[in-house]
This record gives sequence, structure tokens and C-alpha cells, in this order.
Amino acid sequence: MTRACALPFAVASVALVVGCGSAEPAEPKAHELPPLGPAVAAVPVTAAPETDSARLGARLLGDADLPSGFTALPPRAATGTASTGTSATNPAECAKVLTPLGAQYSGALAQASTQYAGPNFSSIDIDAASYPADSLPAAFSAVQETLRRCTRYSGDDATDIAVDYRIGGLAQPPVGDAAGAFQVRATSEGLALGSSVAIVQVGSTLLQVAVTAPETVDPAVLSALTAAQVRRLRGSAGP
Repeated sequence: MTRACALPFAVASVALVVGCGSAEPAEPKAHELPPLGPAVAAVPVTAAPETDSARLGARLLGDADLPSGFTALPPRAATGTASTGTSATNPAECAKVLTPLGAQYSGALAQASTQYAGPNFSSIDIDAASYPADSLPAAFSAVQETLRRCTRYSGDDATDIAVDYRIGGLAQPPVGDAAGAFQVRATSEGLALGSSVAIVQVGSTLLQVAVTAPETVDPAVLSALTAAQVRRLRGSAGP
């Protein structure tokens, strides 16, 4: 009997499942990812930080700004899903990867997030957290340091299926005041799911945009979404 197979992958606390057919899954192939790029330092903050989470949330991209076929998911508070993800990881701190930035580093004055499910088990996750001027550099640095300690880690999903995670670098055009990008590949029982992620400083706000799909994510999709979100945070007209 063929064992039912699935690849649950927590992307900002949303569990995605990639189904399979009746055939046995192929043996996983080695996916070598490029190394992470140099750490990026935050630039000095000169504007007052945002302190209202509702106002920050209203400046995140909406349905009309996304590629066709994406549908908004319920807010995390309504789903009852913990911000640390759906599976235990080894090392434990790697559970922070892809969780909202405000959960990764404490002290945010305001934070907001939005999640969208798309075709073929794809997703788009956007979150933002505003920090005091003297705390933002440490927050930006801490998120990047976690990635460097978690370039390879493992976890078990809710059904005790082992998942292997790898983190690598990702080239993206400059955006915002300071920015870095990376990719995460999760593999389990011959299946793979990838996320392309940008982390950007926009004034006193840190922004995270993640695009996830079973197939390779087009880097242009991430860069377009990130640029549109940066414009929105800066108050520019248009998507």
C-alpha cells in the first residue's frame, strides 16, 4: 500500500500541504543553495516610529495588489495558530525562521501581518514591525544572525513526518533603506517546497515578504511585491 504523503511547511505559521499521487515519491534530490550574502546593517532612523498596529496593517498590500488567484486567509489571532510555527525544530531557535518579525525580536511598538493562499499550494506572507530608533538596528541584525545559525535544520510536522530545511542566499535588487534576501527549501519524502524572502528596513519599520511555492519561485515576483510594499509603507500612491 502506498503511504499517503504530504509536505507541511510552516510559512509565517500557515501550514501548506503538497499532495501526491498514487506513485511512490521519488528519492529527494540534493538541492544546493548559494551561501547567504553579507549581513546588512540598518541605516539611522530619522522619522518617528509608527505606534499604531491598525494603521500599520492598513498599509500592507491587499488582494488587489497581488497576482491573480490569491485569497486572503483569516488573521492569525482568529486561527489560534502559534506564532512560532507548527512543528518543532532542531535547533529549537530555528522555529523563528519565517515567523513575523515582531515575534522574532521583542520591543516592537506596532506590528501587523497578512497572509494569502494561492494556486498550486503557493502563498504570500507579509508582515511588518515598527521599532524605536535605538532598537531597530539590533532587531535587523538579530533576524539575520538567526538565519546564519539555521542554514541547515530539521523538524517534525504535526504527523511526525521528518522535514529537512536549508537556507541559502538570494539575489534581489536594492529596495527600501536597507535590505537582505534569502531562500528556504523544505524537503520531505521526496517532495520540496521553497520560499523566497526579503527583509527590508523602511524608516523605523522592518518588513518581511515571503513567496512560497512547490516549484521554484520567480525572483521577479518577490522583487515586484517587495517594491510595491515599500512604496505603500512610504505612503506613495499606487500598488
